[in-house]
Amino acid sequence: MILGFTIPYMEELLALPGGQITAFIILFAVLAITLEALLVIALKIAGFLVGKTKTTLDDRILKVLGSYLPYISVVTSLWISLEAVYPGMILFEGYKEFDIYVIVMMAILGFLLSSLANAILIWYGMEIRTDKKKVRENEVFPFVRNVVSVSIVLIFAVFILQRLGFETGAIITGLGVGGLAVALALQDTLGNFFAGVHILVDKPFREDDAIKLENGLEGTVKQIGWRTTRLVTLADNEVIVPNSKLAGSILENYSSPQNLSGVVYVVGVDYKEDIDNVEKIMLDSLRSVAIKNDLMDGSSVWVRFDSFGDYSLNFKFGYCVKGYMNRFKVLKEVNRELFYAFKKSGINIPFPVRVLYNAPVPESRLKAEAAKTERKK
Repeated sequence: MILGFTIPYMEELLALPGGQITAFIILFAVLAITLEALLVIALKIAGFLVGKTKTTLDDRILKVLGSYLPYISVVTSLWISLEAVYPGMILFEGYKEFDIYVIVMMAILGFLLSSLANAILIWYGMEIRTDKKKVRENEVFPFVRNVVSVSIVLIFAVFILQRLGFETGAIITGLGVGGLAVALALQDTLGNFFAGVHILVDKPFREDDAIKLENGLEGTVKQIGWRTTRLVTLADNEVIVPNSKLAGSILENYSSPQNLSGVVYVVGVDYKEDIDNVEKIMLDSLRSVAIKNDLMDGSSVWVRFDSFGDYSLNFKFGYCVKGYMNRFKVLKEVNRELFYAFKKSGINIPFPVRVLYNAPVPESRLKAEAAKTERKK
């Protein structure tokens, strides 16, 4: 009986020629083949299901599990066979079959978790960042992967030593001090790494989005990396921003929730112009540009008389552009259309002017100034 279950036909197996050895070999072979067959079927079904998902993370996890589960099935079959044929057998200086089984399983589990962490980091480095450069797996932040893998293996090694009866207090203390030193040394790197994970999971922006940071920096997101994010500015320069700075910054995303970005501009005309006529001419000009330019949304154009300026009547106008970074391409055509429409209609755009009025000086003041001048002479 193992864990409350009785293995059928055990008496018949033990009655075969060879006794316990024959029973052990047959039982181990049957269990190993059965578990392996079940494992193959389960992996085939899981492979079919994960093949329907868009992400490749589940494929990588399934591949790792498929490489370690056969070892688990073999070790489990061996333990069940030993426990069934040789119950209570003492191995290796007082350790029973179950103790050895637990230790071996802990070792396999440690390497399994280490491989899973490695697979997740590779997926993060190769799949979730959508830059088109070909990167080999061994080039995806190897230092971080090695640190994580070794840390997991060391933790399970300590558990195994504890199971074997060794004193691990000093080892745990040493690992804690070493882990603290590594964490302090990699503080900025790990901060940027987890900030990158936050950006990719929370998705405040995506690649090809136009964003503006609270410090005034704006550009198009070219690449979201594991440590930094790259922006391309209007001057076609690449700016590299640490992910921790982005995650802690207030930013404006011009590409969300939709790719239409509203823009507003001001133009001033002479005080002698008719307000209603200026508004009509401006609306007609904006709609004319929208018909010829696909980047401009014609249904969003608007014009309104806004304020009395020092030397002009000020009109605000606006529209939506498909892609915030295209606003200057559209503005060039809008300005040209408005200029020629104003010129054709005789509407004047005034220069900055200031009119000075000289008030007349009272005669009494002139006489007083003259008398004062005479006395000085």
